[in-house]
Amino acid sequence: MLMMTAHGRLAHQPELKLLIGGGMVCEFRLLTSRFTKGAEVTEAATFFCYGEMAEEFCSTTVKGQEIFATGHQETQQYTSPAGETKTFVKYRMSWFQRGRKPMGERSSGSNQHAQGNGEQRGSGNGQPAAQRRPPNESAPRQQPQQRVPERPPAGRQDDDGFFDGAMHSTFEHR
Repeated sequence: MLMMTAHGRLAHQPELKLLIGGGMVCEFRLLTSRFTKGAEVTEAATFFCYGEMAEEFCSTTVKGQEIFATGHQETQQYTSPAGETKTFVKYRMSWFQRGRKPMGERSSGSNQHAQGNGEQRGSGNGQPAAQRRPPNESAPRQQPQQRVPERPPAGRQDDDGFFDGAMHSTFEHR
């Protein structure tokens, strides 16, 4: 069984679809770009999930958002009305982590921002909402804190310390 972990951005807004039997499914594509020999190359991976995971994923992610996802490969095949056999490789998602949202994306009017760990937290420095200052009151100016990621960036590091940002597969034999 092949397993892949991918890091990329959502190609479109995920949609929750109802199945005939009453279940739910969400299918989405992750895109990543890299430069090779002076040209930009965009790669894609298609993931899908069912049930509660599908509902959670669709309700908490937006187009362009950075996503880390792991899934098992499934090959699907069908014959078109013209008689052509088409084969698709997709990954049944077993784990995901939300990353940064695209620039300019806001959540329900509040001042939220992405943290290095992929969780969404409101600004308020850990204080309950009742103790926060309204935005029009001036607060003492503080130095911005430097974000430190919990895990290294996806991709391989070159000699200059840069990462290529490409998706790399992790193969698992069972």
